[in-house]
Amino acid sequence: MVYIYLAICGAMIIFNIVSAILTKASDKKLYTMDKGFNEYITNELRNFEKNGEVNEENKAYLVKKLNRISNMRAFDLVLDGENLKNPELVKNYLNKLDTVFIELTIRYSQKESMKGAFLAYILTKYNVLQGKPYYPMMDMLYNLLIDQSIYCRENALQAIYSTGDTISVLRALKILDNSNRTHHPKLITDGLVNFQGNVEELNNSLWEALDRFTLPMQITILNYFRFSTGNYCEKFFDLMTDESRNPEIRFTCIRYFGRYRYDMAFPYLLKFADCTSDLRIEYSIIASTALATYPFPESIERLKANLYSSNWYVRFNSSMSLEKYGLTYLDLIDVIQGHDRYASEILRYRFDVRDMIEEERRAGTV
Repeated sequence: MVYIYLAICGAMIIFNIVSAILTKASDKKLYTMDKGFNEYITNELRNFEKNGEVNEENKAYLVKKLNRISNMRAFDLVLDGENLKNPELVKNYLNKLDTVFIELTIRYSQKESMKGAFLAYILTKYNVLQGKPYYPMMDMLYNLLIDQSIYCRENALQAIYSTGDTISVLRALKILDNSNRTHHPKLITDGLVNFQGNVEELNNSLWEALDRFTLPMQITILNYFRFSTGNYCEKFFDLMTDESRNPEIRFTCIRYFGRYRYDMAFPYLLKFADCTSDLRIEYSIIASTALATYPFPESIERLKANLYSSNWYVRFNSSMSLEKYGLTYLDLIDVIQGHDRYASEILRYRFDVRDMIEEERRAGTV
């Protein structure tokens, strides 16, 4: 057993040495390419700065060289450095390379998906597609959306968002929704928040198409609205009060009104927060948090009553909302010194946490 162990250790050491040598050789090769591209691109940029054009010979050269992923990496390194010095020049230069990138997307669409994903990353990084959702390029990106790799899907989505084209984004979300791939909802919402086109047009289109998506995607889109705009209170109110809607949809709407105050929603939030009702307990859990945005006497009474709930999440969320109102021990002395130990302890915990944060803040300013 000892000899087997030593053999395994020796093999691991040899593997690490070989990997280090190969990595160093690869980095040296990339560095050499980078120097060559640096000289080439620098000359091209100076020529472009003078005459504002890129000749067809140079475009053909780029197509040939950038067909290899290693050359694309070196190209990115050079552009990245130039972009720090003169971003406007790089932007205008790349705008003249539309035919180059169209040809490259056609070629990369025939390669393994990870290489296509790297091209998608380049398209996003330098806003190559902004205002130009050309069909051959979009076709490759749509195909990446159904790839099993989250890296490929996310790079494709980011590139599609960068087009600023609402129709392309809607189509991408529909493709993703109809696929069997699970893409984390937060990645989708964060991407939509960074959309670079007409946001109002995107929002209106997403809302009109909402019912054409599956339930998980509907919730994802509604969460995007929650994180991006408070201009849809009336529409969210209609969804929240529609009892035929899936409870998950209504939960999302309650969270929306916890972020954006809408007084018409207040009576419903009070009703949902009532942990003694026949509604699912999730309504009370979520609404108890949402009421933090509505510091009214009725809210205080409802949240105080919720402190006696048998559900820990209801008690915890209610105590957080009461603490956010700025209430003190004296304001809630009837609960703290009451007969229910659990209600008293959750309030003491919240106030203790608040006091600790205040002490740390005061200590930091001294």
